[in-house]
Amino acid sequence: MTGTDVVQGEGFVWRARELDGHLPSVSYGVTLVGKATVTNPSGAGLARHIADVAAYGDYAFLTVYRHPTCVRTGAYVMNISDPKAPFEVESAFIETTNGNYVGEGPCVIEIANEYFSGALFIHPHEHYILADAPDPTEPRQRGGINIWDVSDPENAQLLAAHAGDYTDSHNEPADQALAAYYTCAWTDSSTSRTYVSFVTDKPTTDIVIMEITDPRNPVMVNALDLRIAPFHVTGDPSKGLISVFGHAVDVRRVGDRYVMTATYWDGGYVLLDVTDPTPGNVSLIARTEYAEIDEERAKRGQQIWPEGNANHHDLSPDAEYLVGADENIEAYRLFGTITSGPHAGTEYIAAWSSGSAPVNADHPISGTPTFVGSGCPGTVPPGRGIALIERDASILTGGSAPGCAFQEKLDAITAAGYSAGIIFNHQGPDAMQQFPTAARGTIPLMFVNRLTGLRLLGVPGVTEETAGTTPTPANPVACATDVKSEFVGWGYLRLFKTDIPRSGTGSVTQIDTYAIPESQDPRYGTGFGDFSASHVAIDPDRRLVYATFFAGGLRVLSYGSDGLREVGAFREPGIDFWGVKIHKVGEKNYVLVSDRNFGLYIFDF
Repeated sequence: MTGTDVVQGEGFVWRARELDGHLPSVSYGVTLVGKATVTNPSGAGLARHIADVAAYGDYAFLTVYRHPTCVRTGAYVMNISDPKAPFEVESAFIETTNGNYVGEGPCVIEIANEYFSGALFIHPHEHYILADAPDPTEPRQRGGINIWDVSDPENAQLLAAHAGDYTDSHNEPADQALAAYYTCAWTDSSTSRTYVSFVTDKPTTDIVIMEITDPRNPVMVNALDLRIAPFHVTGDPSKGLISVFGHAVDVRRVGDRYVMTATYWDGGYVLLDVTDPTPGNVSLIARTEYAEIDEERAKRGQQIWPEGNANHHDLSPDAEYLVGADENIEAYRLFGTITSGPHAGTEYIAAWSSGSAPVNADHPISGTPTFVGSGCPGTVPPGRGIALIERDASILTGGSAPGCAFQEKLDAITAAGYSAGIIFNHQGPDAMQQFPTAARGTIPLMFVNRLTGLRLLGVPGVTEETAGTTPTPANPVACATDVKSEFVGWGYLRLFKTDIPRSGTGSVTQIDTYAIPESQDPRYGTGFGDFSASHVAIDPDRRLVYATFFAGGLRVLSYGSDGLREVGAFREPGIDFWGVKIHKVGEKNYVLVSDRNFGLYIFDF
């Protein structure tokens, strides 16, 4: 979901935690060649400022996240012609429209046709919708993707701005594009047509494909909802796998097929045939499903449901293996029980906002909540105990009144005297999603899906199928609840064997999992940074995969029929690695890694 807003607006957000200590440095099997920091043109510093990395020729591009401020975002241009001494080309900063920020999934593609010849840098936009966000002054200023001519990387030229899906959740026309992330571009060698795919925050058709053969005039080709026919990518509510949405995409030619690999969060990893990307012609090749029990926790004697969270992935050059990164940035899972009313005895899982106080003996969540509506400033009555809050309409669901940010809700209930907050999701097709928010405060804040919220309000007969259309009752009386936390570990890697035939369906079979040791040790559950797997990149020439683990650093692993085996590692105090890309400079491949609080690292293995 955490560097980018995985979920629209303020959802899964990767945060720099308040650290009490650092792990010792580790360096073996991999060599740090060079590194370079950047100069934030807004002057606000670099805390949680850098997102992902892409590259072209002697240059790398570092995308700019919304922290510390969402002012002057876009991409830094880094000269890497000498990998031992990279540096920022300050005059070449690629700035995007105010009110947007650029997260995960930039890409570069070279094309040559009658419309354009050169290199394209494509990046997504996420909407900045917090209280201090500027309002758009005209249409086409938010979301979608920007396409830049970076044939001369130090003098990027904008070819198309905010190209994307200009519909809302009801498929009505909109004047701003949906938020976008994770771009991937490819050229079909048989037709010479170039396409770009990316993920949006739409709760239905969230994988978009556009034709960019003429990059100055992108054209919508298709928008896919993998949750419905003919794909039927679903989670498993019985295992708590209820947040099913697109997150990352990639496209690779496999034989005569163009194969899209996609992560679909709790829906797992998906392979699609996009040889003909037009409506009605994209087909499912294979998909993964999560096991009954979390494999890494089972190795340590704990029997719990898997977390899900298929976040990032890479397909091996021979298309025989897929490495996926499940990103769970919350090492503790909240387990709740409704203890009164018509749903007494019903259990649920909640998402804790780790910038808020932990749920423990000092900050228990137990008792009967007070429903405070939207929880926006000026509307919250004074009270004690648990505040139960309904999430407002948002850009995600096409709401015309987004209400207030999660941070404002937390601040409001804290000021009103409450000791904990539970936010439940709004009406709409995404009602069953739940995620940790970015809000930070001195009391615990958790987020639950709408079904749980309505049950906490004592609504009888509500089901998973009806929760999204069931309104919140007027003057409801909330039911009591108890919430406890349990260490469940951070996210980790999965290795799959793939069978992609010349036509028709294939298969994806899990071989192994890999977690860094600290990620499964409760001693490192707080105070040392995030230890989840985040991004992966597979070596084009060797059976090696490079994986980032935030504060856990970089890991190099061999992969094959015998599983994943660590063969190299790098970690030093204060690092926060996110994106990873393999890129050739001169005649040699290097591993480029983005550090959220610093800039660019360059490695050799």
